[in-house]
Amino acid sequence: MTPRPSPVADARAVLDACNERVLEREGIPMFLAFQFDGAGPAADEPALAEGAALAPLIAHYRETLSPGCADDDQAALIDVLQVMAIAHFEPQDTP
Repeated sequence: MTPRPSPVADARAVLDACNERVLEREGIPMFLAFQFDGAGPAADEPALAEGAALAPLIAHYRETLSPGCADDDQAALIDVLQVMAIAHFEPQDTP
């Protein structure tokens, strides 16, 4: 079973810090793209487990950062993805 990550204590502070950075000046090109190609093959079990572990965290950030927004609000989703990228998808040291 994939462990569920814990949310950061202050998601708004993480988002504000991210918004203050000028990533292209740091040599980090940023692109955000949404793509839907219709129904595709089912994901493998590890990917489904990882998605299930991240879903409550994404829902938490969505409600914390943009309460009351529609589920399809792209600006709210972008905010959540920025916090997730900074707080949870940093490169990990591997042995």
